Amino acid sequence: MKVFRTLALSGILLAPAAHALAADVVLTEPAPAVAPEDSVYTWSGPYAGGFVGYNFAHVDQSGGAKFDGEGVVGGVYAGYSLQTGSLVYGAEADVGASDLTAGGFSVATGVPISADSTAFGSLRALVGVDYDPIMLFATGGVAVANKELSLGNVSDDKTHVGYTVGAGVQAKVTKSVTSRVEYRYSDFESKDYDLGNVTVSSGFDEHSIRAGLALKF
Repeated sequence: MKVFRTLALSGILLAPAAHALAADVVLTEPAPAVAPEDSVYTWSGPYAGGFVGYNFAHVDQSGGAKFDGEGVVGGVYAGYSLQTGSLVYGAEADVGASDLTAGGFSVATGVPISADSTAFGSLRALVGVDYDPIMLFATGGVAVANKELSLGNVSDDKTHVGYTVGAGVQAKVTKSVTSRVEYRYSDFESKDYDLGNVTVSSGFDEHSIRAGLALKF
């Protein structure tokens, strides 16, 4: 009986301590971990923006003569991209205006002749490689451009079709804004211009350096 009384007394004395220990365990249980916010940027989705640049043109005419010109260009572009791993691919279009002017002499008459580029556009495929937060890309497709040829007081304008290829780098500015710098080469077919008593066949190619800023949706 003495043994039982001793055990009972020990249990009564230890119960509050055990209860306190259990309370401490519950109170000091660590809070559940919070998953870190995903910081990986993706180029997928639609985007649209504007660009400015500078073009250098080489204009040719029937008879083998060539003359050069240069000028400022500007416009807008829009596209849609998809991303698989580090590979980015999609389609893009642009339209713009130009104040490029080139001048020389007519082969047939020796009279000064000038060429002015006015409007242009393109529809292209775009392929890039993601190096977060930048992307290196290449692009190529169909291009169109309007050119006006003037000989003395007579002028004629034509729309030329050709191709354009280029490459550049695009960078994340914010989650919804991107910037880019690119180089483009464009080559356009020859067209016959009716300049009074003279018909001049003329085509041209251009080298363009552009910088753009776009909003990603």
